[in-house]
Amino acid sequence: MSKSRSFAIQPKPLGMVLREADLVSIPQLQLALQSQTDYPHLRLGEILALRGWLKPETADFLAQDWLQLVQQKTRKPLGYYLQKSALLDEKHIKAILEEQKATGIRFGTVAVLQGLLKSTTLDFFLMYLFPKEVGVSSFVGKYQINARQYQQSPQRIGVLKNFKQNTERHFRLNQPQLEELAETEII
Repeated sequence: MSKSRSFAIQPKPLGMVLREADLVSIPQLQLALQSQTDYPHLRLGEILALRGWLKPETADFLAQDWLQLVQQKTRKPLGYYLQKSALLDEKHIKAILEEQKATGIRFGTVAVLQGLLKSTTLDFFLMYLFPKEVGVSSFVGKYQINARQYQQSPQRIGVLKNFKQNTERHFRLNQPQLEELAETEII
């Protein structure tokens, strides 16, 4: 019998949420908090946006919508939340979806590989919105194979043959050395 773990998400100050999402650095946050004492009429997100360290929409999303979204039981696709938080725009999402379709790499991983999102920011969104996806392969399920399948696959055999041919050509190894190289596991 398995028990489901549920935990209540407690409201956190915006600065803590931004740090946890790796959207601002500690020095940026410290400076913004100091500025807030000089300009008490400005909110933290406004100060960070005025300094160009964060989009106002991102601060508003995390300050106003985040807690409610995290507590909802139904989820939309990851791209929806990244667009709502102004971390990605529609053009980025379309490009990521095209790349995902072509490569089989998960949406968030493509965003990170394209330099549109930090991996720590992706982890933050996954941890709170899709906790079961944390630590899952970067590849969409149909592209995942186990090690035994890979060792017997034509792709691996082709890679080893090409490696052997290239090695022979470049290093002019003798036959016993080549046989030893062919038996070497490359993984």
